[in-house]
Amino acid sequence: MAVCNRCGKEMSDASVTTCEGNDSVTYPDGKALPTVPYDPGRLHLPKWFRCPDCNVVPGGRHHSNCDQEYCPNCGGQLISCDCFDAV
Repeated sequence: MAVCNRCGKEMSDASVTTCEGNDSVTYPDGKALPTVPYDPGRLHLPKWFRCPDCNVVPGGRHHSNCDQEYCPNCGGQLISCDCFDAV
């Protein structure tokens, strides 16, 4: 069981379909971009498959620190993205 620190909801709860607290990503230079919705096709999963890390539905916004969330700036894995290195 894990509670998202952005929306405060339990990530394993099937009734939670998206993270309501994750609508944008803010970078060190102050730029803010809308988050990338979860797309199971990028992981070669069926189109109905929930995120294997944070359990959101296709088209939903990932929960905080999800390994499957993509950076809206460069397209890489957000959790380890170089876009957050010092400007």
